[in-house]
Amino acid sequence: MAKFDLGAFARSLEGAAVSDLDTSPAQVRRIPLEDILPNEGNFYGLRNLGPLADSIAMEGLLDPLVVMPAGDGKYRLISGHRRRAAIQLLVEDKEHPGEDLRLVPCSVRTYQSEAMAKLLMILANSTARVLTSAEVMKQAHEMELLLYQLKEEGYQFPGRMRDQVAAACKVSAPKLGRLKVIREKLIPAYMDLFKRDKLPEQTAYALARLPADFQGRLARACPEPPSGHTAEQLLKRYEEGWRWEPELQCPDGKPCPRGDTFLRHDAACGYVGDMCGGRACCLSCKEAQRSYSPCERMCSRAKAARKDARDEEKAQEAERKKALSGRYKAETQGYAKRLLRAIEAAGLPEDASFPWDYYRSYDAATVRAYAAGQFPEGSVWSSVYLEPGRCHDPVASAKALQCSTDYLLGVSDDLGTAPAQREAPAPEIAARETPAPETAVPETSTPAPQDAPAPGDGSGWYPVGVTPAEGQRAVTVDGDGDYRLGVFRRGAWWDLDLDFCGAADALETAAAWMPWSPPGEAVPAIDAQCVGWVPLPEEGDQ
Repeated sequence: MAKFDLGAFARSLEGAAVSDLDTSPAQVRRIPLEDILPNEGNFYGLRNLGPLADSIAMEGLLDPLVVMPAGDGKYRLISGHRRRAAIQLLVEDKEHPGEDLRLVPCSVRTYQSEAMAKLLMILANSTARVLTSAEVMKQAHEMELLLYQLKEEGYQFPGRMRDQVAAACKVSAPKLGRLKVIREKLIPAYMDLFKRDKLPEQTAYALARLPADFQGRLARACPEPPSGHTAEQLLKRYEEGWRWEPELQCPDGKPCPRGDTFLRHDAACGYVGDMCGGRACCLSCKEAQRSYSPCERMCSRAKAARKDARDEEKAQEAERKKALSGRYKAETQGYAKRLLRAIEAAGLPEDASFPWDYYRSYDAATVRAYAAGQFPEGSVWSSVYLEPGRCHDPVASAKALQCSTDYLLGVSDDLGTAPAQREAPAPEIAARETPAPETAVPETSTPAPQDAPAPGDGSGWYPVGVTPAEGQRAVTVDGDGDYRLGVFRRGAWWDLDLDFCGAADALETAAAWMPWSPPGEAVPAIDAQCVGWVPLPEEGDQ
């Protein structure tokens, strides 16, 4: 008998209509649906019937079914199981039964070889759908049996049988080898998941290479099967000698009974480094002792030891915070006593408040309580309050407490006078708001300094209406409480700290600092007003 090219035969079925398979019009018949029997050898799933039924309802059956006589006026289905099932749905529709579809166009065939009929059934179904791995496995196995049966009937197949089956199934020979291992060695518990497409092929192949008894133990210990990567790592560890039967002793001297727990832990691991195999006691395992994301499978003794260690850490941390809180309260009390002195000197009421931090103000009653060491009961402080460095608006706070900013910021112990009490200019300044025309003075002339006594408040600050002498070193203060060190020259004021110049009239008129720069240098303008100055001793004077 001539050689039979199974690959060519399978390719001839791809997308072929019945007219391509059987050119005899006499063999296309309309057969009642109830006389078309399903093929018991069909192992392919009937999925996604709804869209196919809608297509048949709209356009009719485009491709007739392929059947063969089964006796007693009945016909056995060869190809078209999904189409027959979709027609069945339409005919049995209670709202709109498709009675016109009850007579189904069929191509009737007769085969002398039952094996060839089954082979046609397999190939026709395999080319019309996307198969799962389990269906490919079953198809390859059935096809291999049929090919051996056809070989006994006289058909000849060139090359290896495995290559013929792979060509017909349109898969690689190595894949067929993996599917054969799965079919022959995977235990029923996992095989059921594999057939329902709930177990990936990679996982099934790794599990199938484990001994059957170990597969059963793994299935009992782990309700959910491991991932493909983890299954491969379990296989690798098993081949290295791991059995997940720890030879450990608990602190009471009894053997460790947690073998399946270790197996369950490793089956859920995503990384090889996290697998322990039951070779390390939970009491000494670093995975159970780490501070974050500890092992959830640790034994009760390890959990108790971990809890004790965590409780001790919490107690130590609470003691540390308590000690720091005491120090913070003591520092706050010292700062409160300093501010209380200003409050009492100004005679402020208990509800008088003053700004301090960016987000809060304090009243006199609170400062008095802090100064007396009276803090909220049970409170644990995490920082110091009323720190001078945290006063974000010294001028406003000094105005409210009626003291100098020097005292407020801890620069001086002299309460001084608040900036608000020094803002009113002397009467002679008002008279100078409209300056008289200036008289040119020779550059060689040096005016004598005015004999201007210090203000009566004893602060030592001269108002801006009193002009310093030529070359006088002085400190100025503006309305924002900022201090500047400078030297007065005829016609200009040279700032030693910020390296800028302002017009000399700024000291007389309380005008904004004006920009000035030596040739070739750029100096920014300073938007501030001078409200007073105090003389400094000359360099070298004690």
